[in-house]
Amino acid sequence: MLKTFILRHKFLLVVFLLFVFLRLPSLFEPYWYGDEGIYLVLGMAIRKGWTLYSQIHDNKPPSLYYLAAFAQTVFGFRLLLAFFMAGAIYYFHLLSTKLLAPKLVWFSTLIFTVVTSIPLFEGNIANAEVFMLLPTLSGIYYFLYSKSKLKYIFSGLLLGLAFTIKIPVAIEFGFLFVWYLFLYKNKLQSKIYDLIAFSVAFFIPFLAFLTYFSIKGAISEFMFSAILQNFGYLSSWQTGSHSGSAASGGLVTRGVILLLFWLLIYFASIKKIVDQKLSIIIFWFSAAIFGALLSTRPYPHYLIQILPSLSLMLIYLFEKNVKTSIKIFVLVLVFGLVGLFFKYKFYVYPVLSYYQNFYSHITSLSSSDYRNYFGSQVDDTYQISNYLIKNTATDEKIFIWGDEPYIYALSSRLPVGKFTVAYHIVDFNQFQAVSDQLKIYFPKIIIYYNQPGRNFPELERIISNYYHPVATIGKSTIYSQNK
Repeated sequence: MLKTFILRHKFLLVVFLLFVFLRLPSLFEPYWYGDEGIYLVLGMAIRKGWTLYSQIHDNKPPSLYYLAAFAQTVFGFRLLLAFFMAGAIYYFHLLSTKLLAPKLVWFSTLIFTVVTSIPLFEGNIANAEVFMLLPTLSGIYYFLYSKSKLKYIFSGLLLGLAFTIKIPVAIEFGFLFVWYLFLYKNKLQSKIYDLIAFSVAFFIPFLAFLTYFSIKGAISEFMFSAILQNFGYLSSWQTGSHSGSAASGGLVTRGVILLLFWLLIYFASIKKIVDQKLSIIIFWFSAAIFGALLSTRPYPHYLIQILPSLSLMLIYLFEKNVKTSIKIFVLVLVFGLVGLFFKYKFYVYPVLSYYQNFYSHITSLSSSDYRNYFGSQVDDTYQISNYLIKNTATDEKIFIWGDEPYIYALSSRLPVGKFTVAYHIVDFNQFQAVSDQLKIYFPKIIIYYNQPGRNFPELERIISNYYHPVATIGKSTIYSQNK
């Protein structure tokens, strides 16, 4: 029986062996990635009974923080991500079998596995864009190909869950909604209940969180931080703050372009210029680009949303039965994506040196040489955290004036106030609120990073009057309260 199973699934087994090899180093990375540190701090606050958004702040939907609360550590977070990605690869493979020629399915699955596992686009990091792949891919699969009578409900719930991880997945919901309208335009009256079920199911996870935060008395903070604030974030790269609007970021213009492009592909499908399977992929690909470029920020993990449809579309270049004109069209789309990559100045991470660093230090993963590959400040983070563990009680709050949230996570200490990083205090002009909290709690330890251009006079006055320096580690000065 085992032999039969191996022979039947030998390709997927090879893929998963490759997946393990590529993702294994991510499980042993040190605490170094800023956003991941924020997620773990909020997860720690959840475990200690704090209410998200009202008592501890970040600007993403809540599911990611609950995943971080469950995982507790970087190792646990990355391991949980590995399980999510194993499921994502499985559902991507299922989609490939429906959308591609059988002989090319293995190629697309291999491409997807590699590009989402290596650090090039931060596939190794426990970011929302990577976690949302599993519910997104499974939701799309059930919508398009499941034979269950409840498939639209399943699909809506899964995409709704993905929405509570990262908002841009709403574009996949829109892609499927519009695709269904085009597909059944002549039978819409009899099919309208499918779209209603799909739409209602999509909003159920969000409404569940809305109810929860209403009960906790934090509904306004939840709506502002997790939803409304993101509209300002859409254009804040251009404005330099969170004060922008969706319109000022060109979102409306890009939305109109997307709809016009969908209409073009729809008519090409009707005229049999593009077959239905490829039109689905192109619909999805263009929607994913729209979602990835919502804020026009050049962070590589934003491109993760594009990788599933891109991995499928690229395969058409190798399909013998596809017309040359279609291959040229696919190439134009790919080169268009490359053009956007350079236009918005996306950066990527090195790959070869990442694996060399891991496998050359595999017996000494706690060494300074291994850690400092991820940044010269990483070993300082561990030294500061060790100092905090030795000199403060577990339930004592501390304050860090800097963008090093992983110190909180690594030392298992929560911050004074609701902000985990200095840039949130600066962006939201929360200097007065933070200084008020410092005067109430007077934490035993303040860690201060000199940050040119970020003046906090009241903090400096508090430190001058009530604290004295006890250590300097890297670029930080550790202050202890006067006795």
